[in-house]
Amino acid sequence: MNKIGIAIWGLGNHSLNRILPKVSSLKEFSLIGVCSRTEEKVLKAASHWNCLGWTNPVEMLNNSMVDVIYLATPIGVHFKLAMQALKAGKHVWCEKPLTCNYEDTKVLIKFAKENSKMLTEAFMYLHHDQFNKVKNFINDKQTGHVHSTICRFGIPNLKDPGFRLDPSLGGGAFWDVASYTVSAILSLYPDQKVRILFSEVCKKKNFSVDAEGRALIRFSNGASAYLEWGIGVGYKNEIELWSENGSFYTDKIFSKPENYKPIFRTRDIHGNESIEYGDISDQFKEMIYSFYNMLNFPEQINKEYDCILNRAQVMDEIIKFENAKRV
Repeated sequence: MNKIGIAIWGLGNHSLNRILPKVSSLKEFSLIGVCSRTEEKVLKAASHWNCLGWTNPVEMLNNSMVDVIYLATPIGVHFKLAMQALKAGKHVWCEKPLTCNYEDTKVLIKFAKENSKMLTEAFMYLHHDQFNKVKNFINDKQTGHVHSTICRFGIPNLKDPGFRLDPSLGGGAFWDVASYTVSAILSLYPDQKVRILFSEVCKKKNFSVDAEGRALIRFSNGASAYLEWGIGVGYKNEIELWSENGSFYTDKIFSKPENYKPIFRTRDIHGNESIEYGDISDQFKEMIYSFYNMLNFPEQINKEYDCILNRAQVMDEIIKFENAKRV
């Protein structure tokens, strides 16, 4: 496959610290340019990475060297900007979640399919060997039926929260943090019907966006999942599974420090614990390679579409359950 020309749309901290360094280091990609409304950021990034810089996205989208737009803007504008990029004939790799609305997600995927364009949702941790280890516990026949999963992700208040405090830009804990927990349990229990037994999405006093929440989910195979998330809380980033014949726990399942070596704590049916260490892996690089390899395989792209739609629908149902309680 020839080199893929990629442009980064959005120059927040994640782009500057994670996306640009990684993409520019991979030989399969040619970093064509960066785009942001802030001219100072554009000039600085373009100079540092020796690429083009645009404050007008139309110029970026009209550039024939750009094959892929990596969308790293606030969540609330993903739909509008992704549609712009798709209409310009570009593939779109989008930071999670793709949209804040199931109907918008369906519209984007329908358009991408009709125009043979790739559209992805960037959950990096799904591509780390650590998550494969979690899946292996569920699929191991010796484990027995896994009847419950607990998944928690919570972070302290950020010094520079950016869009996260703006409801018009998709701010709040639900879209920014809960989306991880939902994506995790749906990836662990694929092809299962989902029923929301309970959910709540809570605001703190004088906050314009939600700050925390929880949900209880039942799968058609009888397994349940309890999800909990928050911003402005003590840090938690973990998943635990409980089966007929034991249990499994691992920390830092979503976000990880560089060169993190996962730790897995497994207990047998009698509660005896064993500890195993996993391999160091660059989950962002593995995700980018997965997207890259997907480009020439329509069946894999269609599978990605199904996963995106499933995640969006469950997120939508969690919100609907919460709203129904208020009626």
